[in-house]
Amino acid sequence: MSDAATPWDLVDQAFSNTKQEQAPSKMQQAVKDMTPLKGKTALVVDTALATRRAIQEQLSQLGARSVIFASSVSEVEQMLESREFALIVCEYQLEGDRNGQQLLEELRVGKKLHWNIAFMMVTGERTYSNVVAVAEFEPDDYLIKPFTASILSDRVVRIFNRKARLGEAYSALYEGRHDEMPAICEQLQKSYPLYEQEIQRLRIDSLVLSARFTDAEDELNRLISISPKPWMQLKLAKVKSEQKRYAEAGSLLEEVVRTNPEYLAATDLFSEVLWEQNKPDEALEVLERLGAKALNSTTRLRKLADLAVRVGDDTRSKNYLTKVIDRSRNSSLSQLADYLQLSKIYIREGKVDEAERLTSKMRTAVNSTELEFARSLMNIQKQISEGKIEAAAEKLEEFFQTHAEQIQTMENETQTSLLEQCFATNMQQRGLDLARNISKRKPNKAILDRIKNAIASAKQTETDE
Repeated sequence: MSDAATPWDLVDQAFSNTKQEQAPSKMQQAVKDMTPLKGKTALVVDTALATRRAIQEQLSQLGARSVIFASSVSEVEQMLESREFALIVCEYQLEGDRNGQQLLEELRVGKKLHWNIAFMMVTGERTYSNVVAVAEFEPDDYLIKPFTASILSDRVVRIFNRKARLGEAYSALYEGRHDEMPAICEQLQKSYPLYEQEIQRLRIDSLVLSARFTDAEDELNRLISISPKPWMQLKLAKVKSEQKRYAEAGSLLEEVVRTNPEYLAATDLFSEVLWEQNKPDEALEVLERLGAKALNSTTRLRKLADLAVRVGDDTRSKNYLTKVIDRSRNSSLSQLADYLQLSKIYIREGKVDEAERLTSKMRTAVNSTELEFARSLMNIQKQISEGKIEAAAEKLEEFFQTHAEQIQTMENETQTSLLEQCFATNMQQRGLDLARNISKRKPNKAILDRIKNAIASAKQTETDE
């Protein structure tokens, strides 16, 4: 497996030869390195009492002021709202219907983990595919049971030493201070050559995020000419994609995916590039090749559903949307639009009962206002499917009048569902107004395609009439 396949491989490589690292100039620094949790609070998420106590004892020896326990994702979410933690040690299997990987995905997608919070996954799962699947959400480390106290201690020390030494760069990148990154990275590379590749990645990320694509491309080409790595090729493909050079990006990614089939980030970007090239069938095929690993991510499941909608495959779309809803239920990743899209397919197939059953699922997934929205839009969709266009248009106009302010704050996906109903009921001006509002938010490819298709279908209907 390449060094880029998992985010912590680089760290492990860095510590494989600790003699290369510059020795601390003072004994005080050496002591600090061995007690990285001094005065801080750690959170241990595990259902087994014996495991929690064992980890608590070891973290206390590393200086932790206090160690808090949780056994489910919902408990963790509540604690993160009111407390600050320096370290989260999380078991993969948890109580309830969400596991540790889903927790990490929610925290990453929702940007709820500050750069200086360490997240360590603990599991008894030893299969390579499980490790790779968890890796895409970038835990700081991954411990496989059984492990000794010394191994846990060593890993925690490594994580916090790296964060401390590269903290200036992590902080600047997290806060968007991209103009400061070149000088910061240059200085860090002199001080800590051990972390050379990590520093290189941070610098490249900063160039890409600040849209300095030419500089990023030049730097990546230089690095690749010296010692090519899959992550460098992925970043270069990302740069070319941002510049809409999709053919070049696709060629690079095809090679990366071929030689590193477990590199999920490369596969995701490859599918996006194919979609941008108007090759949705190929994009869907690329993602589906991941098999079970594709189902470990709510974000990827949603992308698979979007692609299935794009190619007009209701069967696959229903399958993926159902999985999205089940996986994201009671989590911050739940979206009203998933229910609306699945309901639309059921109604189109004449399965009104199935569409109505979704309402019961929504009661535990969305708030009361969203539930009211969903019921209204589902009823309108039913009227459209029955050919009652005028009645549907009246209900839709009533919806606009009643929820004018709320509509402006709806997610892009929900506004797009509303837009589709506008064009289906000959309410083109309403639809165009929504399209303009959505476009200001830089929607993704799936949203843009749905808008284009809705407008095209409306025009075709006018021509037929």
